[in-house]
Amino acid sequence: RESIMALNPQTVTIYGRLSWPVWTMAQAIERNKTSQYPKADDRVAPSFNLFVEEDQLDKLLKHVETEFLPWVEARGKAGEKRNALSAREIKKIKDLIASKDWEDQPPFIPIKPVPEKSVELAPEAVASISINGQAGRDLIQKAIVRSEDQLVDPSSRSTFPGVVPIEETTFSMYGGCVAAATLNLYSFVAAGSPGFSASANTVVFREDAESFSGSVAVDEDDMLLDD
Repeated sequence: RESIMALNPQTVTIYGRLSWPVWTMAQAIERNKTSQYPKADDRVAPSFNLFVEEDQLDKLLKHVETEFLPWVEARGKAGEKRNALSAREIKKIKDLIASKDWEDQPPFIPIKPVPEKSVELAPEAVASISINGQAGRDLIQKAIVRSEDQLVDPSSRSTFPGVVPIEETTFSMYGGCVAAATLNLYSFVAAGSPGFSASANTVVFREDAESFSGSVAVDEDDMLLDD
C-alpha cells in the first residue's frame, strides 16, 4: 500500500494531534466573516491542523523533497502552468526546509511552529501542519476500527482493522485526539513568492489522547461508590 501511494507525488499520509478543526462550510463561512482578509464565500473551505512529532514531520519533508518538488520542477520545465515552479523558486522552498525555521515565511508552506499556547498541551509536537478542506464541502470524518466492540453495530463488519464513517463507531473527534489525513499538495506563486499548500477532504480518527479542552471523561464507577 505504501509503494502505491508513493506513485502519486502529490499525496502523502501523516497523523498527529488534531487542533482547531472547522468541520463544516457553515462554520468556515462564519469564521471568514471575522478574518482580517475575508474571502468570497465560494473560496472559503473548512480546515484543521495536525500537531506532528518528528517522525511524521520527517515523512512529510522526505516526500516533499524527493517526490513532490522534483515533479513540480519537471512540470515547470515542460511549460505547465499549474503545479509548476522554476528551479530558483524550488530552491527557496528547499532552503526554508533545510533551515527548519517555520516562522521564516515566505516562501509559503503549510508547516508552521506549534502555537505558543499549545506547546504545553502537545509537548511532543515539533510542528503544526495547516490543512485546508475543499471549498464548498464539509470535511468527512472517519475512524479506524480494530475490533467489533468499537462499532455501534458489531455485526456490520467482519474484518479488522478498517476505516469506516465515524458515526458508525463509538469514537468522536475532538481537539487533542490523534487523527490522520492523506494530504494533497499543490504548488503556487503568491505575491511573487513560491510555496505549496496541503489539503484533505477526510480526517480519520486513530486513537484517543488527552483533550486540548482540558475536560476529562466521567468516571461512573467512582461516582457510584457511595450510592
